[in-house]
Amino acid sequence: MRTAHVLEEMSLTVRERESGIRLDRFLRIRFPGLPARSVRFAIEAGEVRVEGGRAQKGRLLSAGERVVVRRIAEARDWMPEPGDLPGASVLFADDAVAVLDKPPDVHTEPHRPGERGTLAGYLRREFPSVVEFSSSLPGLSLLTRLDYATSGAVPAALTKDALEFLSRERESGEIRKTYYCLVCGCLDESRTLSFRIDSGGGETVRVRTETPDPDSRRWTTVTPVGGDGSFTLVRAEISRGKRHQIRAHLAAAGFPVVGDRRYSAVPPEGAGKRRLMLHAAEVTFLHPVTRKQVMVVSPLPGEFGLI
Repeated sequence: MRTAHVLEEMSLTVRERESGIRLDRFLRIRFPGLPARSVRFAIEAGEVRVEGGRAQKGRLLSAGERVVVRRIAEARDWMPEPGDLPGASVLFADDAVAVLDKPPDVHTEPHRPGERGTLAGYLRREFPSVVEFSSSLPGLSLLTRLDYATSGAVPAALTKDALEFLSRERESGEIRKTYYCLVCGCLDESRTLSFRIDSGGGETVRVRTETPDPDSRRWTTVTPVGGDGSFTLVRAEISRGKRHQIRAHLAAAGFPVVGDRRYSAVPPEGAGKRRLMLHAAEVTFLHPVTRKQVMVVSPLPGEFGLI
């Protein structure tokens, strides 16, 4: 694990023109070369003190206040640690692109410097050359991110040209993802959910059911596959995704995902007791070299067989 830091034990005084700005913004202004995630992590870890005490990232500063920075990680400290990842596998790979199978309850990319056991670290172990052209840390060349609790298919570019092409495809909504999930309640017909999602920088997003998302490509289409009246197995498709999008959209529509500790409740027994019942089952994209459509499938985990 790397321990290098770009800043250690530095005292800063808030200037008059900086009065009224947020703590995280203050640090980004003072140290423009720092990654935003380094500032966020340092504040959350208590490595930044205002007038001697811990402070939230949104704390508004006043002129003359003293801000002490104990340490903040360098950009290179977010490089994923290569290593094995139990439950992970390579679903598809050629010279240009790979699709990895992510197990549940692991991070897609490091959430703290030096973190081990991430999908990005597994990518680096299986395809070491990605560090040569991936300037985006900590995700390297991974093209989509799954929530910590979600399992399934995650594509990754294996060359610089492939990364540039597939990144453009992703931004235009051309990398399509299909999920399966078990939801509470009886969903009896297909629906397209396009509620606006406001992340607000917190861990839980807010859904505005009265307002459609301003991005017309950010939608969730859900289709019932089967059920018993109390629960429904749902196929969910998205184009451009946002953090927690499927989970938040379904919860707002009255059909929370079983096992969702953030937007629902964990059942005492049965499916969802040990994991979030959400799986990225298919990813479809245009191949960066052949320009042919590719679809890669991640088999449903055994827990879904209990339904």
